[in-house]
Amino acid sequence: MNKKICVTSYYSAGCTFVDWSLHFLSGQSQYYHAGENKWIPLSQNPITKINAHGHNKNCPSGFFNAKSCIEKFDTLPDNGIYSMYAVKPFHDVAAKELKIPIDQIHQPVVMNQLLEFINNDYDKMLQFCCEQQVQLIFVSQDVRVALYHMTHRQLERYVTRPGRPTSEQDLKNEIQKVFFKNSISQWKELNLTEIWDVRERMALDIRPLYPVEEYKFDLKLPHHWVNCLDLWTRTENTLKNIMNYLNLEIDADRWQSWLPICKAWQEQQLSLLEFCYNQPHIVESIVNNWYYEIDLTFNQEVLIQHFLIYQFGLNLKTWQLEKFPSNTQDLHKLLEPNIHAIPKIY
Repeated sequence: MNKKICVTSYYSAGCTFVDWSLHFLSGQSQYYHAGENKWIPLSQNPITKINAHGHNKNCPSGFFNAKSCIEKFDTLPDNGIYSMYAVKPFHDVAAKELKIPIDQIHQPVVMNQLLEFINNDYDKMLQFCCEQQVQLIFVSQDVRVALYHMTHRQLERYVTRPGRPTSEQDLKNEIQKVFFKNSISQWKELNLTEIWDVRERMALDIRPLYPVEEYKFDLKLPHHWVNCLDLWTRTENTLKNIMNYLNLEIDADRWQSWLPICKAWQEQQLSLLEFCYNQPHIVESIVNNWYYEIDLTFNQEVLIQHFLIYQFGLNLKTWQLEKFPSNTQDLHKLLEPNIHAIPKIY
């Protein structure tokens, strides 16, 4: 019988690296690619600047595409290792199924409809995997590091349309235009378009701690459950456990070659986690006038301003402030009461 494997997570969490590692550590030199309907060479090192997407994995989206991929696996020779990183259906695909114009998905009622369809389809896909004896590896999100997902590491497709983003910023621009079109329009009407205005608008719009609560995996299904933090920080033990669950023997030579690749991939994750861990201290340092040196990206600045507004009822005097200063005490001097009407979300 074929060994069929599905690695999956609701949000991008490192499944491409896991999928590649299964083949590499088990000694494979090639693997079956369903999209090309042929065997292709396995990358000897899939690491790029931001992820492991140098590995051209099978990545069906939604139930019907995953079903088609599994059916192809079933036609292949026995004793092979066939894997896929299956993901939930894309927003535009769900909108088309529901006959909803894509330019309406910024509306909360419409988005709730989409999410219900997406989650039901994802449930159906995972249930089908189990029915077809596909071994399931589920990488679970962790609420403690929700901010990890504010960095977009998946650049293989736009969120709401086909096509490949040219950069992370390109993808973020699409998300802003689609999901926050009303606030963008309102702030433009007020001529609030400078970088400090954009930062404040985004700080008001985002909901960074919400994503991990959108989907509840059915833990009754047969599966190997992996906490994303274990995958990112205890990668060696986590992969050994996954290989053991799949009853795949690790090639000793490949293991030694894999270790430095693993370390490079792990460092990418740890750099993202650093801000997750430090964010509460950064915000408290600003509020309490504590000395703490910082060097934040624009998106991290947005998050800091968000938490000041929503958790402490404070804002920053940021007129003409293109970049935050390098110490939290300098930001403390810019604090003022928040005057925006905001919902209670924390």
